[in-house]
Amino acid sequence: MKKVSVYLGIILLLICYSCASEDENILLSDSNYFPLALDNSWIYENTAIENSNTITGRENLSVSRVNAENPQRFSFTKTVTNFSGVFTTILSSGEVFKQNGEQTVIFDGEYSVFLNDELPNFTIPLSEVTLYDAALIQGDVLYSSLGGIERNINGFPVSLEYEINFAHAGFMDNMTVNGQTYSDVYSSKINLSLSASVFIVFSDFTILQEQNASTIINYYAKDIGLIKSDVSTDLTFEDIPEQLNFEIPDVSIRSNQKLIDSSIDLNF
Repeated sequence: MKKVSVYLGIILLLICYSCASEDENILLSDSNYFPLALDNSWIYENTAIENSNTITGRENLSVSRVNAENPQRFSFTKTVTNFSGVFTTILSSGEVFKQNGEQTVIFDGEYSVFLNDELPNFTIPLSEVTLYDAALIQGDVLYSSLGGIERNINGFPVSLEYEINFAHAGFMDNMTVNGQTYSDVYSSKINLSLSASVFIVFSDFTILQEQNASTIINYYAKDIGLIKSDVSTDLTFEDIPEQLNFEIPDVSIRSNQKLIDSSIDLNF
């Protein structure tokens, strides 16, 4: 009888643990990490450090428009003092919408990449990017895409290949930003890998070995939205063929955005 009682006790514990886990998942799926309502707004303090030079700025991001054909799709407007943040620039390029209540958040837009003055800017299209999915866990891939572009530099064709990945980076019980402590924080990570080569006469010359060029880590608090975004960009270029007649300096930039204030309407 004692063995039977022990076995029954173990089974009951397993059932209770399973129910608790299910309840926790339900709680997370109801968390609103992206409050989308017209006129919701966030003010960020932006900082960037490049070659020991520090630049600061301020930015106001607001939900400014609802798609007339699909009222569940929202777009953003930003007002910038001095310079804008990387991720808020991405957000303001397109639209964000939700599926299944608060369980999935999707983004359509683009990522405009600026490396330095010597290389031309380029844009990565972002279509149906999952920013948050309650069914996924830390380490799961939210979105992945690769592609390439070609540009001319001093008359020579330069080919640039990229791969961009969005991933679930886990949850935090709380996080303090600018002296304010936020609870129930979700984080995600964006990795951008790049490589580049130039065709001269009959050969391709590598000017940028494939490498992780930029990493963006975003933090979202329940019922608030984006509270912090950290960006690191590092590029190490190869020796440039003299035919190109210019040099490309290596890149090392650190930047972040920290929430200062927000105005959020959750009754929508």
